[in-house]
Amino acid sequence: MIVKGDDTIPHDEILKSLLTKKGDIYNVSQLRQDIITVGDLFSAKGFAYADVNPVTKIDDKTRVVELSIDVDKGKKVYVGNINMLGNIKTRDNVIRREFRLKEGEVFDGSKLKRSKQRINNLNYFEDVKIDTQRGENPELIDILTTVTEKPTGSFTIGAGFSSVENLIFTTSIAQDNLFGNGHRVNLTASLSSIRTDFNISFTEPRLFDSEISAGIDAFNQDQDFLSFDAKTTGAGFRLGKNITEFESLNLGYRFENVEVTGVSAADTTEFLSNETRTTSRLSPTYVYDSRDNFLNPSKGWRHVIGFEFAGLGGAKFTRSSYEITYYHPLLGKLVGAAHARVNFAEGYGGETLPSFERYFMGGPTSLRGFTIQDVGPKDSDGDPLGGSKALILNLEMQYPFTKSLRGFVFYDRGNVYGSGPDISLTSKDFDLGEMRNSIGAGIRFISPFGPLGFAYGVKIDKKSGESTGEFHFSAGSAF
Repeated sequence: MIVKGDDTIPHDEILKSLLTKKGDIYNVSQLRQDIITVGDLFSAKGFAYADVNPVTKIDDKTRVVELSIDVDKGKKVYVGNINMLGNIKTRDNVIRREFRLKEGEVFDGSKLKRSKQRINNLNYFEDVKIDTQRGENPELIDILTTVTEKPTGSFTIGAGFSSVENLIFTTSIAQDNLFGNGHRVNLTASLSSIRTDFNISFTEPRLFDSEISAGIDAFNQDQDFLSFDAKTTGAGFRLGKNITEFESLNLGYRFENVEVTGVSAADTTEFLSNETRTTSRLSPTYVYDSRDNFLNPSKGWRHVIGFEFAGLGGAKFTRSSYEITYYHPLLGKLVGAAHARVNFAEGYGGETLPSFERYFMGGPTSLRGFTIQDVGPKDSDGDPLGGSKALILNLEMQYPFTKSLRGFVFYDRGNVYGSGPDISLTSKDFDLGEMRNSIGAGIRFISPFGPLGFAYGVKIDKKSGESTGEFHFSAGSAF
């Protein structure tokens, strides 16, 4: 197999990119895909109209096909006009700023594909189509983006059930594209037997159409962790900056007042007591995200490295985390997904990590099949205390029945580590041998109110007194 024609792209590089290899069984559908691949290689160099022709010569005696790829790259073309169609509400600049191409620069087919991904990930449109056509002269290529708007505002009321929280009531008012400017406003309330949460947030994803995002948050939360109750009131702000196509740096600040109650004298420890404390923290975060679709990914990576430094006033502690997610196509429509996260926290300056900053695990976005009552250190009454360290691994095999509906099966493995009166099901430090396990299945779908999910997890290592498994309801992305 050989490549003929211009060597703008080295022939060895072209051959390496092909699915068809010397010695393989001749496959016409595979060859068609190879022709598209070669065309994409030249398109990424500005040759949008490259002509790629396979030439075959069959030897009937030896049953061997001699294959050559003839390439006529044509002329290099440049981006002409970029036009928008169908955006009744969303302003042109909100779409245009997601383009990786600019009018007048050399055309790049890979950047055009990435532009479509970014516009889809705005989640403002039911459908996004990008068409190209010759411009005013043969060296120009015009781009027409046609979008179909969808509702971006919602008012939702929901109810669910949990063995720990009993009846769960949630309501939210959200607008992801306020006045067509891309601004996000969200007010949420969650009520159950163990928590009362109220949150409000505002986000400007592209401050003055730049690569900088900004946001403010305010919250009032009251949660019963069973071993103690924490009432938190506070506010904060966020700033973010894209540093490359897939990477961003973010910085957050949050001030909180936390009142801890419900701790009995017998359960009082160095880190757990009835008290009122303030926290003032900075939270720098690094994110790498190459997923092809934020709501329904089928390939790509997501890495998140986060730190929290508290001590500008009030409690002194640090928290750090590393999270990794990977999606990869398997067989047919099947998609494999892997997610892992490690957390570590500790106090400094002679202080211990406060009880309300410890990690808890169990639920739809961590260790399914378990509740927070089942995982990590416990007090003398068997209630969860949380820990200063945590590990979680989630493996999934997903099948997209439709564009909006996916079924999945999963295996989860994780634990919370730290000190406490009862650490029989964990340890003080990280221990890969001391981890809880579950398997299960569920569905996720994109509703008019956002992503929703239902799953049932079964404990593989069920202990005495524990339930066999748990049913979970979730709103938002899986990981």
